[in-house]
Amino acid sequence: MAAQGGTNSSSRLAAGTVIVLIATIVWASAGLFVRLLPFDIWSIIVWRNCFAVLFVGGYVLYRLRGGTLVAIQKLGWPGWFATACTTFTIIAFPAAFQHASVGNVVTIYASLPFVTAAVEWFLYRATPSLATLAAGSLALFGIAIMVGPTAGGPQLGDLLALLSTISMGLMTVTIRRHTHINMLPVALLSIFISGFIAWPLARHLGDFATRDFVVAAGFALFPLTLGLMLYVIGSALIPATLSALIQTLEAPFGVLWAWIGVAEVPPVATMIGGALVLCGVFGRLLLEPSDPDTDGVT
Repeated sequence: MAAQGGTNSSSRLAAGTVIVLIATIVWASAGLFVRLLPFDIWSIIVWRNCFAVLFVGGYVLYRLRGGTLVAIQKLGWPGWFATACTTFTIIAFPAAFQHASVGNVVTIYASLPFVTAAVEWFLYRATPSLATLAAGSLALFGIAIMVGPTAGGPQLGDLLALLSTISMGLMTVTIRRHTHINMLPVALLSIFISGFIAWPLARHLGDFATRDFVVAAGFALFPLTLGLMLYVIGSALIPATLSALIQTLEAPFGVLWAWIGVAEVPPVATMIGGALVLCGVFGRLLLEPSDPDTDGVT
């Protein structure tokens, strides 16, 4: 019986690892979809969200069924704060790709574990470990190389990527401190709210051709819906620290998607700085795999 239990545990770990890895690869395609839509970000968000409401909404109804409204009512102020943070990220993260390289955006976002630790220290005075401080310093140095004078200085997209990461750090700390929050209604509400915010600002809603609608639908189906579903399923099977470790692979996969899809090659500064960020993240998670402050939410 013990051997059978060990086999089941190994199978769950293997299955969860594969599922979260697929979710990460899917999420990483967001920058490519933005590159394939030559419109203002507000129009992209509106049409993407229209499809996402169908896809994510269908998944939420499947998981929660008649309890969807009850789950929304139980969110409380922490759940609505998490919704506000997610709404901001849903808008700012794709906008970042229009003002910076895909490599810069996804690599800055890879620093989420350190940003989360900083947010938790600022709000709750949770003292980060020495390993977190050392690895975070390395990641910060890498980001400085990416956005420094030799790389042309900080771009608007770099700032939006950083603000998105801070927003997700706030959301991560919130759901860690308030474990009752159900993230499925949070995701659905964020899609609705960000779509309504973008709608009056959109300038090219009527300019989408059939090809553009297909791309917008793919944007909604892959990074938003499949990424969400697979992450929810896979992360339940493996330790949170392993999920966070796998999520950092979004940076190299995001660069790979952009290279394959639109032949966007990251500049040397991005590759050097990105390597330092990933070294910091991987080193932190490998050195202290049992520490909960490495949890990440995308």
